[in-house]
Amino acid sequence: MQSIGYHADCGTCNYLISSLCAMDQLVEAVNVLKGMAGAGCVPDLESYGTVIGAMSVARKTAEAVEMLKQMVVKVGLTPRQGIVFKVAAALRANREIWTAVKMIEFLETEGYSVGFETHESVLEGCLECKEYLLAGKVVMGMTDKGFIPYIKVRQKVVEGLINSGEWKLACTVRERFAELGS
Repeated sequence: MQSIGYHADCGTCNYLISSLCAMDQLVEAVNVLKGMAGAGCVPDLESYGTVIGAMSVARKTAEAVEMLKQMVVKVGLTPRQGIVFKVAAALRANREIWTAVKMIEFLETEGYSVGFETHESVLEGCLECKEYLLAGKVVMGMTDKGFIPYIKVRQKVVEGLINSGEWKLACTVRERFAELGS
């Protein structure tokens, strides 16, 4: 567009990104996103959210996580909870649960809160992958924020830790649940 002298506004760029994502043209959508600054407008939550959401649906998790990091670090935007959940769900579906936990840790280190649904989904992914030690770590992080996992999930975490020989952590997790009155 720039080659013919047309400089699109942010609304037009976001519409173009949305259309490209709907047509499964993610590479082109990313190119438009990157080219927005040259077009005189700064990518916003809608721009990044559309691309990250489409990448998550396509299970291009490495690209989605990288785009999320770029959005947070380089641009300074706060990701919407729905987008963070979509990325976590795609990571869980791909059984990349360690990456999902690292993504949550990254966002929280950067000062962004991650919602209960995302934590719960990642915790359930840990259990599906039989990563009980990691599940214990996620539970401790959740309870630090006042999030209490659902009862069946709590039971599975404690049972998984006990069955994998992690008695100490299982006791610590149970004590934490007791402190929170669950």
